[in-house]
Amino acid sequence: MGSVLKRIKEIANQEGISVTALEASIGASKGVFSRALANGTDIQSKWLVKLAENYPLYSPEWLLTGEGEMRKADVLRELEEKYAAEHPTDLTNELIQTLKKVISSQETTIQSQAVTITALQKRINELENGK
Repeated sequence: MGSVLKRIKEIANQEGISVTALEASIGASKGVFSRALANGTDIQSKWLVKLAENYPLYSPEWLLTGEGEMRKADVLRELEEKYAAEHPTDLTNELIQTLKKVISSQETTIQSQAVTITALQKRINELENGK
């Protein structure tokens, strides 16, 4: 998890804000990331989801694995520079494939959120019924 935390710190640096400000921007308590960074401990996955939702320019794949480009826009720019002049058809196909990956990632996030919503609705019902 330590490397994920380093990437979180890198996002804060890229945004020109402190880690504490980053925590506040996603609704996390002060110190959620800071303490984890200082102590080398894990963070809850919900904070990674919040980070990806609130900072959509950053690649969730990069955040989790460190692979690929940090920013989604960088992926598209790199493809354009590589293929635009020589292979306009290839560029279109590459862009389509990249966009399909982004859509797939977003669908996974939506499915995960739907499961969370269902579980929370069930818990709310249980609490309302005194269980």
